[in-house]
Amino acid sequence: MSVRTADTQRAKAMAESSEEKRSLSSCGSLSEELQCSICLDVFTDPVSTPCGHNFCKICLKGCWNNRHDYSCPICKETFNQKPELKVNTTLREIVDHYKKRSHPKIPAVLCDICTGKKQKALKSCPTCQSSYCEAHLERHLKVPGLKQHKLIDPTKNLQDHLCQKHNRPLELFCRNDQTCVCVMCTVTEHKSHNNVPVEQESEQKKSELIKTQTDVQQMIQDRMKKIEEIQHSVQLRKKNTEKEKADSVDLFTSLIHSIERCQSELLEVMERKQKEAETQAEKFIKELEQEITELKRRNTELKKLSHTEDHLHFLQIYPSLCSNLDYKIWAGIRIKTSVSVETLRRALTQLQKTLDEKLSQTVLKRIQQYAVDVTLDPDTAHPELILSEDGKKVRYGKKEQYLPYTSKSLTDCRRAPAGEPQPQPLLLLDPPRIFTTDWELEVGEAKTREVYTCRAAQECDTLLKMRPDISMEEATHET
Repeated sequence: MSVRTADTQRAKAMAESSEEKRSLSSCGSLSEELQCSICLDVFTDPVSTPCGHNFCKICLKGCWNNRHDYSCPICKETFNQKPELKVNTTLREIVDHYKKRSHPKIPAVLCDICTGKKQKALKSCPTCQSSYCEAHLERHLKVPGLKQHKLIDPTKNLQDHLCQKHNRPLELFCRNDQTCVCVMCTVTEHKSHNNVPVEQESEQKKSELIKTQTDVQQMIQDRMKKIEEIQHSVQLRKKNTEKEKADSVDLFTSLIHSIERCQSELLEVMERKQKEAETQAEKFIKELEQEITELKRRNTELKKLSHTEDHLHFLQIYPSLCSNLDYKIWAGIRIKTSVSVETLRRALTQLQKTLDEKLSQTVLKRIQQYAVDVTLDPDTAHPELILSEDGKKVRYGKKEQYLPYTSKSLTDCRRAPAGEPQPQPLLLLDPPRIFTTDWELEVGEAKTREVYTCRAAQECDTLLKMRPDISMEEATHET
């Protein structure tokens, strides 16, 4: 071959390579325009929403499943009724054209025997380590010795089909060691192992591959649904937040100017929590999208592997693709949709306390005109109650004290049921008559008691007879 001819061929090859690179670069930039924003893959049966955005038909249907409102996943525009999804045929043709251009053809395997223009090989022989076109394949089909050779589909990697130890074709698969072996291996280190033809094992593994592929596809669908669930939860939380904000505003607008500061703080906290929830949701969605991208990549490789006819290549690649599906479990991941208004409750409680104090001061001034100097009588006190020396204060002592019996001691005091606190009546001697107050005291776990005062033990007995429905139980009380 002349130098000029060689230079011409090199220039032609470089031009073809440059053209191919430009084509692939163009396809790469186009892929972003033809990518579904839900599955992050090239469109499959693209459909358009009324707002003009495009999605895969199955992706958009998955987003709208079990939904009463229908909105665009990108711009969030809500539609009054579910739009009819028709495949955008023009966009689908563009996608199909893009897919054809973005996947360059695998170079054909050529015949190793042809001396002139090499023809495309029909079969390869691992034993002979050669590939043959139709003409040169005839000897393998006619010569008795060559007819015993096992022919495979054309492949360039014939060396990979030979046993590295015995230099014989890898025609068997050892199920014990999960590796391809030759005939010599079965009588040496793989003797008595479960060895089967690679075709048989390949077919079995393909059936398992289909199940793995189904699992991967299901995982993709589950994650797409989880994205929709998270997005729906965020929307629901946003509605709840808006409702709580509106209710809070309505509540605070009826109060005086000093409360407006509390309102502003509350809204700020609620907004911050909403943003935190949205940030968490975005984090989950990003993780899910990354897993979906990885699963789609694996699914593509599984699909490509499922169509290969190279049994050896299939068995060598199979373990790396059909194992380690150890992905994050999303079933228990949830976005909290309820909005906590604990901050509001605390603010209102403080407000109520302040108002109660103001009102109590007003009421106290009104009743102080009836105030009397009350002295507690230790002779009528329950043994577990401890009085101060001046008889003005009393507290619960938990342990009973020994008190001598007097004529004032109560003889008919009913106790609370077993297992409950056992407070007993306490007599206040100064008031001139039996009466019940309008006040209720908080005792224990939000239990209330009416406070009765008596002049003497006899009058307490009379009270018990007059009011058999009551129990003369009292709380620790200070005057």
